[in-house]
Amino acid sequence: MLETWVLDHPDYGRIAVRSGFDKDFRAEDPDWPGELPERFAENPDAGERAPVDAKPWQRLGELRSNPPLRLQVLVDGEVQHQYDSLEQGSNRIPLRGPGRKEKLQTFLNVGTDRSKPHLRLQVNTFKDILQIEFREGSTVVEFDPPAGSRGERRREMMQSSPVKRTAIPILEGVGKAGWAIAVIVLGPLVGRIMSWLSQFLPDWDLPDITLPHVDLPVPDLPQATLPTPNLDLPHLPPLPEWVGVVMEYSKIWMPILVGIVVGVLALRNYRKSEAEKEQWRAKRKAAPAPEGKTGSETGPQAETESALPTDSAPPRLSD
Repeated sequence: MLETWVLDHPDYGRIAVRSGFDKDFRAEDPDWPGELPERFAENPDAGERAPVDAKPWQRLGELRSNPPLRLQVLVDGEVQHQYDSLEQGSNRIPLRGPGRKEKLQTFLNVGTDRSKPHLRLQVNTFKDILQIEFREGSTVVEFDPPAGSRGERRREMMQSSPVKRTAIPILEGVGKAGWAIAVIVLGPLVGRIMSWLSQFLPDWDLPDITLPHVDLPVPDLPQATLPTPNLDLPHLPPLPEWVGVVMEYSKIWMPILVGIVVGVLALRNYRKSEAEKEQWRAKRKAAPAPEGKTGSETGPQAETESALPTDSAPPRLSD
C-alpha cells in the first residue's frame, strides 16, 4: 500500500509525497518506470511493510527481504520527482523537479537551494518516513502524517506532552552520534578483552622486515631570522578542575549538546509550522467565495476538510 503525505499549499497547490514498492505504484500507474533489482525480478509482487508495532529484529528481516522503497513527489497532480530509493537521515528535495523520466532518479542529498521551496524528509534506519516539512526561506510547515504510519505514531507521542515534544528530537539528535559514544564507552572494554585473549595466543617470533632507505637530496635554502616581540603577558590563574574534565570528555558531551540543539530547533520549527498554518486558514477565510458556491460551502468546515489529507489516491497520470 502506498504511504501518501499531503500538504495543501495556498500558492503551490496540493503537494503529495508517496512511498511504496513497485507493485503499489503499478496498481495505480502501469507506466511507472521502476525496474526491480535482479534478485526480485522473478517476484514482481514482492514487498510488505511490517506492522507499526513490529520489533526491531522483525524490521531487519523486512529490510533484507523487501525490494527498495520508491519515492514520488507530485505538485497539483504533476510528477516532479521519481526516486529509486529512500536514504536514511535528513534529506532535502527541491519542490520542482525533472518530472517523468524513463530512468528513476538517484537520491542525492546535495545541491538543494534552501531559499527556494523544497521538502525536508526525515527517514529512519528502516527507510520509514518519520516527518516531512515544506520549507521556503524561513518558512517551515509540517505535513500531517498519513493514518496508520510510523510518522503518525511519532507525532502522537510528541503531542502527548511538551516534554516528549522536545525530548524525542533530542534523543534522535544524540542517536546520530551514538556510534561515536559507543566507541568511546566500549573501546576500553574491547581493549581489555583483547588483552585477556592475547595470553592464550602462541608467542610467534615473526621476522623483522627492513625496508630499503633512500636518501633524497634536500636543497639548502637560505634562512632568515625574524624579530619576535617580547610580550609581558599577565599571569593567568590555573583552570578549574571541572574545565579540564569537560575538555577531556568533550567527545561525549558534544553529541549530547548537538542533540539538545536539534531538539530546541525542532520545537521552534513546530511552533513556526503551526503559526504558518493558522495564517493559511485565515487567508482562506478571507478569500472571496468561488462563483456558484455559497458562503456556507467555503466556511471553516469546508476549509478544514480541504486542508486534511485524504485516503483516496491521486488520479492516474498520463504522459
